[in-house]
Amino acid sequence: MMHSRCCIRVQARWHAHCPASWPLWARTWATSKGSLTRRLVGLGQGFEVQPVFQGAARCTLADSLATGWQPSQAVRARMVRLKTGGQTVVVARTLMRHGGQSCDWPFWWRLGSQSLGTMLFCDPAVVRGQVVYAQLAHHTPWVLAMLRNPDGTLPAPLADAPCWYARAARYSKGAQRTPLWVFEVFCPACTASPQERINEFVLRRRRCL
Repeated sequence: MMHSRCCIRVQARWHAHCPASWPLWARTWATSKGSLTRRLVGLGQGFEVQPVFQGAARCTLADSLATGWQPSQAVRARMVRLKTGGQTVVVARTLMRHGGQSCDWPFWWRLGSQSLGTMLFCDPAVVRGQVVYAQLAHHTPWVLAMLRNPDGTLPAPLADAPCWYARAARYSKGAQRTPLWVFEVFCPACTASPQERINEFVLRRRRCL
C-alpha cells in the first residue's frame, strides 16, 4: 500500500469547503454542525475524552497554512483522543499563541478530561470562524503519535490509511482577545463498523426531525 501513501506526500492544502472527493464517512463527520462532542455522545456507545498532552509546542507548517502563524512559532498546545465504545474516533489538537492571554480562556489549565467543545459551544461570547478542511499526510507526526499503540505500531485498520481527513476552525471572544485554533482528525476506521455507527446516527437524527 506504499504507493497510496506516496501520492499523498504533499503539503496540506486547506479548503473553505469539504472536498467532494472525500469518502462519505469523512464528509459526514467533517461537515457535522454544532458540537462534535454532542454528536459523539449521541451515538450511544459511551464517550470519553482522553488527555494526552498539554504544554509548550511548535506550530507545524500545516498549522501555519491554516492559522497564518509562522512555522515553528511557539504555541501552547492541548492534544486529546475522543473515544466512543473504547475506540479512538477523533484526535484533536488545540493551539493558542505562546504569550497569548490564557485568562481569555480561564478553563485552559483545568480542563483535564472535560470536553473543550462543550465549553466553547456553551459560551455565547465565543464565535467560531470559517471551518477549513484538509487531507493530512499519513506521516503527519502529531497524528501518528496520538494513534500509535504503546508498542509504537498503528491499529490494523489505520496502518495502511493513505491520509487523514481533518478540519480546523478559529474560536474567538473578540478582536483583541487571544484566539484558539482547534484541529480535528477523524478516524472512524478505528472502530469495527464506522459506517454502521454513522448510519445509526443519521437515522436517529431523522427520527427527531
